[in-house]
Order: sequence, then C-alpha cells, then structure tokens
Amino acid sequence: MTYNLILFAALFLALWSAIVGGIFWAFSGFIMKALVRAEPDAGIEAMQQINKTVIGTQFVAGILLIPVLSIGLAVYAWGSVTGLPLFVILLAALIFVPSVFFMTLAGNVPMNNRLASLDRDSEERTAYWAYYGRHWTRLNHVRAFGGVATAVIYLAAAVALIATGQV
Repeated sequence: MTYNLILFAALFLALWSAIVGGIFWAFSGFIMKALVRAEPDAGIEAMQQINKTVIGTQFVAGILLIPVLSIGLAVYAWGSVTGLPLFVILLAALIFVPSVFFMTLAGNVPMNNRLASLDRDSEERTAYWAYYGRHWTRLNHVRAFGGVATAVIYLAAAVALIATGQV
C-alpha cells in the first residue's frame, strides 16, 4: 500500500506541476508578449486585473501546495523506497521549490505588488511597465521550466517505481 500511495502521489504531482508549468509557459509564450505590445495603460490594467483574479484559484493553490506535498512525499519516500525512485522524488522537490515557489514569492509577486501600487498618472508607471514586461517574463520563464521539469521528473519517478518493482 505504501508504494501505491507514493506512485499515485507522484502521478498527481506530475499532473498538477504540468498544469502550473503550462500556465506559466502560456504567459511567457504569448500572454505577456501581447500585454507588452498593447498601449501601456491597457497592458497594465489587464495585468492588474489578472493579478487580482488569480488569487484564490486552483492555480495559486497549486503553487502553494505542491511544495508542501513534494516535501512531504520526499520525506515519506526517504523511509519507503530506495535507489532511482527515491533520487527522482527528491529531485522533483528540489526543482519545484526554488524555481516555482520561491521565484513566485521573491520575484514575480513583489513585481506585481509594485505594479499595483503605482499611481495611474505617474510617468514612472509607463517606465516600470517596460521594465516589468522584460524582467517579470524572464522570471516567469524560470517558473515555467521548473513546473514542466518537475512534472517530467515525477513521471520518471513513477516509471522508476514500476521498473524497479517497488510498486
């Protein structure tokens, strides 16, 4: 039963990480490009509305819960599985936590907060929007890669569990 729980947890985290990474990928790939190409006031307003709307969604729940579940799974797996499955489960947590969770908290969210705080009539707002578009998107690339890489690694963990007979 323990091994099946680990397998199902790895598959669940693979799916959830893929969804989170895919949403970030869409933002990096075309959403931010479109927002930056729009008139600054329109792009800023759209981004501010996105930032307000995303709070309380399953997407944010994923960003906040995947690290907790990943660390919990890693701790549980430490005492339950060996070899390659254990290594890749640990690796998945080591990738997601800094690249998605910490990058979000330390990079993208502070930038979102600053964007929200700028006076609508200030010249700084337009200048910050140009900076924001470039730098926020670069940070988001890291989050997109981290989410997708974590998903692939959790899938590898599931395959390794099966291949090594630990399921």
